[in-house]
Amino acid sequence: MSDLGDLSKTVESERDLAEIDSMRFIAKPCAIALNIQANGPQIAQPNAILEKVFNAITKHPDEKRLEGLSKQLDWDVRSIQRWFRQRRNQEKPSTLTRFCESM
Repeated sequence: MSDLGDLSKTVESERDLAEIDSMRFIAKPCAIALNIQANGPQIAQPNAILEKVFNAITKHPDEKRLEGLSKQLDWDVRSIQRWFRQRRNQEKPSTLTRFCESM
């Protein structure tokens, strides 16, 4: 029975490798031919306090929390909103990555 389980794991890993190869050797050249850009979102400037709030508490802070962070960091509310928006967008895959995964 364990041989059958090992065989299924081997088959699954070979499928994963085939998918990776198809992304690398088929999808990416197609995307480049279609002029799909690999650029990602703008990177949010590093800030330990905002990063901690982002990961531990919320990715979408309410107005009250924004005002508290504004006073704590001595930033205006708009800058903090911009930081959270840029940080959320960093987690999204690029257009090229999404194209390669869809093929």
